[in-house]
Amino acid sequence: MKKLISILLIAQALFSYTYEELKNEPNSLAKDFFLYNLLKNNEIKKEDLKEFKTHIFRFAGVMKKEYEKLSKDIKEEPKTLPADSCYNYSINSIMNADEKCQVFRLKEINFAKKLSKENLIKLANIYKQKDKNLSSQLSILANKNPVAESIKKGDGKTLMKLYYDGYKLDDFSPGPLTRASMMEHPNAYKFLNSAIVDDKYPKIKEKLASLDKEDAKEDLAFVLGLNALMFNKNALAEKYFLRANKTYKYKRPKDNALFFAYLASNKTRHLDTLANSDDLNIYSILAKELTNTPLPTIITPNPTKSIDYPINNALVQARFMNDIKNADTQKLSEMQEYFNTKNTQGQYLVISDKLSNFKDNIYPIPFPEELANYSVEQKALILAIAKQESRFLPASVSTSYALGMMQFMPFVARHTAKVDFNDNDFDVTQMFDPKIAYKFANAHINTLKKGVKHPIFIAYAYNGGLGFTQRMLKKDYMFNPNSKLKSYEPFLSMELVPYLESRLYGKKVLANYYIYLKILGQNVKMSDLIKQIDKNQ
Repeated sequence: MKKLISILLIAQALFSYTYEELKNEPNSLAKDFFLYNLLKNNEIKKEDLKEFKTHIFRFAGVMKKEYEKLSKDIKEEPKTLPADSCYNYSINSIMNADEKCQVFRLKEINFAKKLSKENLIKLANIYKQKDKNLSSQLSILANKNPVAESIKKGDGKTLMKLYYDGYKLDDFSPGPLTRASMMEHPNAYKFLNSAIVDDKYPKIKEKLASLDKEDAKEDLAFVLGLNALMFNKNALAEKYFLRANKTYKYKRPKDNALFFAYLASNKTRHLDTLANSDDLNIYSILAKELTNTPLPTIITPNPTKSIDYPINNALVQARFMNDIKNADTQKLSEMQEYFNTKNTQGQYLVISDKLSNFKDNIYPIPFPEELANYSVEQKALILAIAKQESRFLPASVSTSYALGMMQFMPFVARHTAKVDFNDNDFDVTQMFDPKIAYKFANAHINTLKKGVKHPIFIAYAYNGGLGFTQRMLKKDYMFNPNSKLKSYEPFLSMELVPYLESRLYGKKVLANYYIYLKILGQNVKMSDLIKQIDKNQ
């Protein structure tokens, strides 16, 4: 314990920057983190606040909130719109606007609903032949109950626009025209996905389960397939999943969709195709296992040398990422060779992934001596999470200022320091030290294990919080091996995890976990890991 505290105290002075020093650094999330701390600690002079904003890489979240709190008395120059901007037209002048600007502004529900009933009807008649969709929307807004009117007219697209403008939508059974046009709205995927995940709008979902939208693609095609599957429309579900597979740009969602096409149809040809995927995800791994297809080569670098490089300096790492972004192939190859060392495996992985366009399956084990006292399962889980969180870059800073290789939020880091290491004065920049990151990850995962057991649930809890995960598991339809859709479990429940980020994160960590178990010498099957997913275990 004394050794740990001494490490922390020594490093505390390393990451203390003045505003003048930070001004000379390229804008980055790392720079934002240090600027935010100066702002929060009242170390930025009021007269410097205007200039301060020009040094911010991402003006959002806690940074925006803190800045606005301190700069509320500062008068900023009002933004003037270009003379030809359609936003210059208000409710009072829109009737005199040219057609281009009228259409642009009137398509916004929040703007158009403020017009008088007389003007709405007048404009609806003007655009009856020119723009039937706009005309329909305007005539709907002229009614006392626009939601009921849009349903009556079968205008599902306007219905969705009303819903996303805050109008209340009660469950109903949409007719063929309404449900088809509902799925034309840009937020159609968002709406149906939310309805499925939150288990609401059963009548709407049931009617959409029979809709064959031939131009559906990517996420919309997938969620329509998921909805059809849940209503036992398996043939239609398979069609949607294959459309999603065909239209997705990236390999992982393609494989996800293809596996669900297999679940919907039980056609082994889908499994055979999936087994040939060169992406290592839970679906391709399972397909390889079921078809006796060997895994591709997994590379675990084993360098023998170390270099003198400040791996725990977040500003240096930000510069490194800029260098990577702008480097050509020759430069990347030179950097790859330079960084293939014991203490820079994160940098090596990032460069190698870019060089191979993520086609090489590289799974490093950085700083193995720091994991020596943990069980194989604990090592594999820590490594699986670290690879997903930061690709083993020690000084990583996220948009929410999660820190280090294990991406601890500052409040979680302080809590872990206090509860597990009896440190009430923890400097969160110590999360940039891989030794500290591993120690804290081990402690935090052990805490999560008191609430959930399976690696995928631990991953959900690590990403979204233990409370979020436990609330999710209390839902009867989630990860229930006895549900009416049990033949699709636990895969179906993996798609119903409320937060999209956690949904994707859990599957990626589980695949990483499987691979690291293999690397560490454990004879494991993906099918066994899947079978063990039980919320009561």
